[in-house]
Amino acid sequence: MGTRLWAAACAALSLTGCMSGADYAGRVVEHNRAIADAADQILLLNVVRAQHGRPVVYSQFSGVSESFSNNLGLSVSAPFGADADSAYSADFSTGPSQDVTLATAPLDDVDYYQGVMRPVKIGLLRYYLDNGWPPDLLLALTVEKLTISEDFYARVVAESNALCAGVATGACGRINDPARLHNRPPTDRGRLVFSNDPRTPELFDPFHDLVLRLIVLGLTVDGSAKTVETRVPAGSEFYTDAEMLGKLMDMGATVKRQGGDYVISAPSWTPGFRLTHLGQTSVRVEGDMTAAAEVDMTASLRSPDSILFFIGAYVREGGADASVLVGRPGEEQFVQVFEVGSCSDAVVQVDFDGACYGIPRESAGITMRVVAFLHQVFGLNKRAVEPPSSGTVRVVN
Repeated sequence: MGTRLWAAACAALSLTGCMSGADYAGRVVEHNRAIADAADQILLLNVVRAQHGRPVVYSQFSGVSESFSNNLGLSVSAPFGADADSAYSADFSTGPSQDVTLATAPLDDVDYYQGVMRPVKIGLLRYYLDNGWPPDLLLALTVEKLTISEDFYARVVAESNALCAGVATGACGRINDPARLHNRPPTDRGRLVFSNDPRTPELFDPFHDLVLRLIVLGLTVDGSAKTVETRVPAGSEFYTDAEMLGKLMDMGATVKRQGGDYVISAPSWTPGFRLTHLGQTSVRVEGDMTAAAEVDMTASLRSPDSILFFIGAYVREGGADASVLVGRPGEEQFVQVFEVGSCSDAVVQVDFDGACYGIPRESAGITMRVVAFLHQVFGLNKRAVEPPSSGTVRVVN
């Protein structure tokens, strides 16, 4: 009897196993999906809050961690002593245990808000345009307003009309549509103000008309590079600061000794808008350039925080009939910047005040692209050590 008991115990212990490599890989993939779903839902929830005029709340889902263990246990009882009955028993306990931890954190410190309230950089627009993003969509998201001199606006209209003569598709089709002619926006000291604000359709639609004209005229983000030299007195502190020297070299700078000074030569790239068909090559970025220039147009850029509130207002106003041009030449189409509908067939959905809001599957292409854009700009701007300030890009004649 005892031999059979111990054989059964050993057989039971031999049945316990460990997770395979494939099992672990599957759990890691599931964690990635959980992080992606949570990030998308948090962003959509904040868009819905902004849509209803409620405060947004920023938080970060850091991830999921799991721990696995196999717990083995064996207890045996056997008769003992002269008066003991001939009775044997054995209890087995075995199996894996799993602990799951979710990590979240509010993003509400001063560095975070100073970061997300800083206007995006013009160089970021260049990055997205170089990677094939539709210019109309990108400018709709990032440009808050355009101010332009009356003379330069007249030139933009005349040149774009000439290029669009007889063309009924794409941006030219919208420009030539007589049903979409708009009144000119108000003038401020001889300059027209085009506001990208869905709460005021009388300004919102002319803004997009102007953006389409700029796109027809070959609007790109370009810049000029020049070498800037800085002389630093030679000293032991500078000489021994290997970390600083490494950072300078990573930026493409060169450091050489001239007499009693170190000369640091570094490339300086100044980005800005360029209109190919109008020969617009001189661009001034306020805050980044000090050279005086005659300004014809100024583009005020949004911060990530204001982009989120823009999308909330856009959804609240039903798009304000403001669609943007996307697609390759010959395949362009006008679509909404961001769509929020019911949860009947949604790729992302959230509950808010007893109602369910979702991103419709049929329109998820552009809307989810905007979601990805917001994830990235918030990630890029989520930390700053100085207060936010207004940023403008000026196109010069």
